[in-house]
Amino acid sequence: MSALPGQTFARRLREERGRVGLSQAALADRLAEVLNQKIDASAITRIEKYERAVRLDEAVVIAELLDVPLEAMLHDRESVDDQIAELRRDLSLAQWRASQAEEELQQAQDQMSWIRRSIAELEASRLQ
Repeated sequence: MSALPGQTFARRLREERGRVGLSQAALADRLAEVLNQKIDASAITRIEKYERAVRLDEAVVIAELLDVPLEAMLHDRESVDDQIAELRRDLSLAQWRASQAEEELQQAQDQMSWIRRSIAELEASRLQ
């Protein structure tokens, strides 16, 4: 069975906080400042140990403070890496489709130009 979102958030919080070099106390201070609430380092400790549920407002601000999308905080790194790889494949396919569409557009514009010239030539010859 896969981890619950709260468990994954707790694990990712530890990882990302460590990545940016932020102590539990410093994160608690910043979080308290943004939310205008009293939050101490022990709250961060309990969230990281999955002993305290994280509130939605806290989760959003924590993700912002760690400069990580909230969605990424709900998935393990491997899962995020898989999502990035899939999105890159999707982007590549979309770029290829756009390139094909640009070629078709150019062909259609060339054809329209040829038709306009043909019409102009026929109209000019009709007047003579």
